[in-house]
Amino acid sequence: MQKINIDNNFDVLRLILATLVYFAHWNVLTDQSVSYTVFHLSTYAVHMFFIVSGFLIFWSFDADQNKKHFYIKRFFRIFPLYAFLIILQTLFFIGFSDGNTFEIVKYFLVNVFFLNFLSPSVGTTLSSLEVNAINGSLWTLKNEVIFYLIVPLLFIFYKKFGKTIFLIFYILSVVYMFLIDYIATLEIVSRHHANILLFQFPAQVRLFMVGILLYILFDKFNKKNIYLLAIISLGLMVFLKDNTYFYYILYPLCVGFVMIFLVYFVKNIKVNFDFSYSLYILHFPVIQLALYFGINPTNPVVSFVVLFVVILILSYFSEKYIEKRFIRIGKEIVKKDKLK
Repeated sequence: MQKINIDNNFDVLRLILATLVYFAHWNVLTDQSVSYTVFHLSTYAVHMFFIVSGFLIFWSFDADQNKKHFYIKRFFRIFPLYAFLIILQTLFFIGFSDGNTFEIVKYFLVNVFFLNFLSPSVGTTLSSLEVNAINGSLWTLKNEVIFYLIVPLLFIFYKKFGKTIFLIFYILSVVYMFLIDYIATLEIVSRHHANILLFQFPAQVRLFMVGILLYILFDKFNKKNIYLLAIISLGLMVFLKDNTYFYYILYPLCVGFVMIFLVYFVKNIKVNFDFSYSLYILHFPVIQLALYFGINPTNPVVSFVVLFVVILILSYFSEKYIEKRFIRIGKEIVKKDKLK
């Protein structure tokens, strides 16, 4: 097992990333068109989330290579709050949608199994809003779940073939992205559908692989070289942000180097909470419901602050009374299983 310093800024970083996603989604959903950069960083935030997952989840499996224990802990970490939210969103559609019973049942079933793209809304309920979906943030969880499912297999490959296997998967992910672009130029699929495919798991594999590689190579980093890599990475991300070759091939590595620098090579900030998951999956429906019921403040500053405060409060209690309780249940089940 790799020796990793447990004093890190992962919790703070995830809270910052979830907040950046809120900034961007508020800007789009409320149709504000705020031009400040901080309101346009959601893509970077989501990509860094995937890299963080690659690092932490592989670390978690490396620490306890029991597949049963791994899946139990992942299930109780992710699914209870997610299922609770899907139930609440379904109840909203039961009460307010113009869809029929079949559409509502379909919405619940496909969403509870993370297939959100098959039914982002019901009927024309939200069609008058900027985005016709109750929770457009949930697409990332499908990618996360697929990654969780294959982590034990990836670990087997790692033990047999070494870290080169992750570089191979990285390259295959990049090839997939160029292939999708190519078939779009041939008009085999439309540009719109090609862009959708570029959000699917094969394209995100390269981000998860970066997280794993950073975990495996962690002892190679020191303050001097990671500082240099982070500075170079930021420069490339600014000057080559519109270059497709850079975005597909080198961009994930750049985001990864910045992530490692922020987590391990700046002053450690300790927090006793981490409601980033709650904040991430709750903020979108809160904004949408405020818009749907016409209770979003008309003043942009008031809207931004009020909605953010409401979301922070809901996220705090969500972590305290749902996330932590089910995480504890998962740990207790694993603990009892170890004692058998």
